[in-house]
Amino acid sequence: MNLVIDPCGGLHGTAKIPPNKSHSFRALIMAGLADGESKITAPAVSNDWMFATEALEMFGAAVEPHAGDVWEIQGTGGKLQTPGDVIHCGNSGIILRFFTALAACCEGHTVLTGDHSLRRIRPMGPLVEAINQLGAWAVCTKGDGHAPVVVRGRLGGGRAELDGADSQFVSGLLIASCLADAPTELIVRNAGEKPWVGVTLSWLDRVGAEYSNENFEHYRVRGQSRWSGFEYTVPRDWSGALYPIIAALITPNSEVRVPEMDMDDPQGDKRVVDVLREMGGDIEVKDGCLIARSSQLRGRTIDCNDFIDQLPALAVVGTAAEGETTLTNAAICRGKECDRIAAMQQNLSAMGADISQREDGLVIRKSPLQGTRVSSHQDHRVVMSMTVAALTAGGRTIIEDCDCVKKTFARFPEQMIALGADIRKE
Repeated sequence: MNLVIDPCGGLHGTAKIPPNKSHSFRALIMAGLADGESKITAPAVSNDWMFATEALEMFGAAVEPHAGDVWEIQGTGGKLQTPGDVIHCGNSGIILRFFTALAACCEGHTVLTGDHSLRRIRPMGPLVEAINQLGAWAVCTKGDGHAPVVVRGRLGGGRAELDGADSQFVSGLLIASCLADAPTELIVRNAGEKPWVGVTLSWLDRVGAEYSNENFEHYRVRGQSRWSGFEYTVPRDWSGALYPIIAALITPNSEVRVPEMDMDDPQGDKRVVDVLREMGGDIEVKDGCLIARSSQLRGRTIDCNDFIDQLPALAVVGTAAEGETTLTNAAICRGKECDRIAAMQQNLSAMGADISQREDGLVIRKSPLQGTRVSSHQDHRVVMSMTVAALTAGGRTIIEDCDCVKKTFARFPEQMIALGADIRKE
């Protein structure tokens, strides 16, 4: 599917944001490890979700969808069985990292693999090394630090040191350490993406797992934890909410409402609202509803590490903001679904932007954009960010191969069309 986008004269209306993927996956995993039955309402169901439910069932849980967007999970009580087949993680880094850590908690060998990006781009070395330090065994079969991965349990506990630039390594080990045979101590160097680890810690708090956290650099987890099933309704996704908000800020004569947002959600992308306000964005927050209006934005330096997934969208903001915008501390973006730093530099340059790469980010100067043909790079966040950019361009923009947008916001084109965007699929 390609998206064909013409310039926008203004956006108006209310955007309905999908459920949060990260909370959905953590809820699913914690339910799968619980004693008894759990119910998750309104999770972010996608191809990734289906891969995750299949993986969880291979570890011994039972997952069943029901009417009313409710999923029932019969947990394992923390006693995981060895999967009887290879676990395919699709395009999901969170599934690969979290389930690799969980595989260390069951007897026998588990094999995990995924698509091209998981087998070539997403690093696994720090997680594999930490598993080996904690009494289990893991190896990347090609010896290149990427999937496929083979893991054999059990996780004995003890002490491990690892690089934490990618938070998924830390989050996966924190959850797995709850099931370890003995207490675990994790020493994290280069701790990054701290709000994402905070989301995981909020789930350990929810189920009553015992741990300590010193500045996201030193953790102790008790091990042999058990918790009961629970009921949970997944909140709406702050990552997805930011695309219509940014679109309203940088297009003329626009006012967009984004309701039902949880202002207490620990998700780091929520902080982008404050960044946009500091740049001059007219964003009103009232009773969980955000109202964004056309604004004159000013460039600034932005440390992206607390909201790393928003680098592509903030690059688009930089093209509309007066002066220069510098996005820093985002080197981890080069190991996502694609190299997001290079992808956004390539796409926005093709549209006429004055943009250059740095090792850990981008420098963007205000630039008039012109419509052209650009690539999705098979990345949902690139699709949504380039759609927003296209709304401000002179002439038509075509974004190629956009089916990947279904990963987190399946009805994103329809939501933008409902707000007044001139978008069609081909």
